[in-house]
Amino acid sequence: MVDPVIAVTGLAKYYGGRAVIEGVTLTLAPGDMVGLVGANGGGKTTTLRMLAGLIASDTGTGSVLGEPIGRASAARRRRIGYMGQRLALYADLTVAENLRFYADVHGLSAARAVIAAATDRFGLVPVLTQRFGTLSGGWARRVQFAATMLHAPPLLLLDEPTAGLDVVTRHDIWRWLDELAAAGHAIVISTHDLAEAERCPTVLLYEAGRAAAQATPRALAAAAGVATLEAAVRARATRT
Repeated sequence: MVDPVIAVTGLAKYYGGRAVIEGVTLTLAPGDMVGLVGANGGGKTTTLRMLAGLIASDTGTGSVLGEPIGRASAARRRRIGYMGQRLALYADLTVAENLRFYADVHGLSAARAVIAAATDRFGLVPVLTQRFGTLSGGWARRVQFAATMLHAPPLLLLDEPTAGLDVVTRHDIWRWLDELAAAGHAIVISTHDLAEAERCPTVLLYEAGRAAAQATPRALAAAAGVATLEAAVRARATRT
């Protein structure tokens, strides 16, 4: 039996006595992909940061990559690919220099070959010598995605990776996500695009500061008596 990559129950985070998010319960095996959906400010980013070990949960139990939930050890951080909403590469370095820096940070022994493979896979040849700060939003996201995947982490935590992107880049990112899941990477992706979220086998729906039970988009739609996840979320919002 394969050990879960994530197995957490009842995670919650409070600031100033106010709940940012409560009730996060999630199980994820290698190759699984789950979407976090709900209104902006509903706790999706906080959930990703708890799973990444960047902040500690105030309640809840479980494990991530075999370690107890909480602030991550250096070993666990090396096995996670975390991509936040804000671009995190160096504006004054070229794309190639940024990728080399990430390879060095992760101690990749075959850095040149790894960078060449990422450059080819993510179509970065046209911008390799361009400074990161001068890239368009679509190209910047491609490069950030490539840097996040450079060390082939078994767990990917992605916060709105397609927000504001053109149709082609969005399609490419989802194609890469499907390929990565098929190769055994576990993926948690936050998205406000409910049509995109339907591509995830399961979702967590965030409402009024709580995360609903993990379910398939089809099951959520059926429970609401509608055909799509988007219609289900609208129906649930109307009832609350």
